[in-house]
Amino acid sequence: MSGNKIRFMVINAALAAIYVVITMMFSSFSFGAIQVRIATALYQLVAFNKKYYWGMVLGVVVANLLMSPFGLIDIPVGLGVTGLGLAIAIFINKRIKNINIRLLVVGLCVSLGMIFVALELFYISKAPLLITYVYLICGQLVAQVIGAVIFKIINKAINLREIMN
Repeated sequence: MSGNKIRFMVINAALAAIYVVITMMFSSFSFGAIQVRIATALYQLVAFNKKYYWGMVLGVVVANLLMSPFGLIDIPVGLGVTGLGLAIAIFINKRIKNINIRLLVVGLCVSLGMIFVALELFYISKAPLLITYVYLICGQLVAQVIGAVIFKIINKAINLREIMN
């Protein structure tokens, strides 16, 4: 195995672990109809380099497996939001060079993807679909803004796009 592949796997494993730890730290408001999962701020890394995708997906799977009060159903739902949302953002961002627009695209794609969580909560706990979706979008947008601000600052010190290359 080449050094680049090992580096790719180590970085994504570390990101997944960080995602899980942050979710644990803030678990009291990382699940449910009104949530701000702070760990999803890490999704903004995908705006800098699409190779961070796998760490995000793995982090969601492990966090939902270990901590979700809704059981195993939260794994495919989390994959729907994260996997599909970030994949769509990556596809859209292929043609976009401006980092601010790339960050916005990531934030919007995963925030709108919260429909999967709203449907899960509607199905499992009979939460009202529309208002739950609005709450979830707002919570996700808060986390995405936090991530965008933090990673723009970090990117000034170290080039986040180059770390994976």
